[in-house]
Amino acid sequence: MVGVDIRQYFTYLHGFPELLPLPGTYCEQWVRESYDSVWVSLDHSYIDYALAGRDYRVTAQRAREVLGLRAYPTRIHQLCYGNFEPPRRPHGGEIPPVDFVAPCFRPPFGEGSSRTMGDLIRLAKILDFVLRKTLLPRTGYKDGFTRIQQWLVAHLISQTPFDLWDLIVSEIEDTISESFSGRHQLSYAHSITLLILRARPVPLPAHLQRELSDSDMVFPPL
Repeated sequence: MVGVDIRQYFTYLHGFPELLPLPGTYCEQWVRESYDSVWVSLDHSYIDYALAGRDYRVTAQRAREVLGLRAYPTRIHQLCYGNFEPPRRPHGGEIPPVDFVAPCFRPPFGEGSSRTMGDLIRLAKILDFVLRKTLLPRTGYKDGFTRIQQWLVAHLISQTPFDLWDLIVSEIEDTISESFSGRHQLSYAHSITLLILRARPVPLPAHLQRELSDSDMVFPPL
């Protein structure tokens, strides 16, 4: 990434480096069916979804096992939006404290300082770019640095642990609450496909295996 070694800002979170690329094929039909039927428990302890007319439940513990993640007490959406119900707007939420986000911006930085993309240090811009392509998928408003982006980038720069699975579930909640009217449709296609393959209590039926084998959908490289 343009001469900057950013590995340390991902490897401090168990399973994060492996989650980012998730190479291989994903099945668009599975992801669409999952999004059409997914229901997230209020405490994020499990998700329910349907596939090919059959209902499934994946607990948060099982999802973390499949994706190689660990549970952490810090929840980014809780910090940013509190108990506000989805859909949580990208431009809403709490502004991170000055001392916490100051390392993301060029000095001098303090109360009342501008928090735009143009004010970010180079490292923060690179981390935000990676997040927008992976963990916090966004396609629009490329010049904006929203409050949820500020919380995430500041956590990475300070290498403060946070719950990756809860972030994914929260983003899925927002997507389905927006009825796909937002700009982050079918997020986490690889992760959802992997969960369907590995978190199921029974083997994948033959016709679903064929659907995956026949799929040519892949994520573009960063």
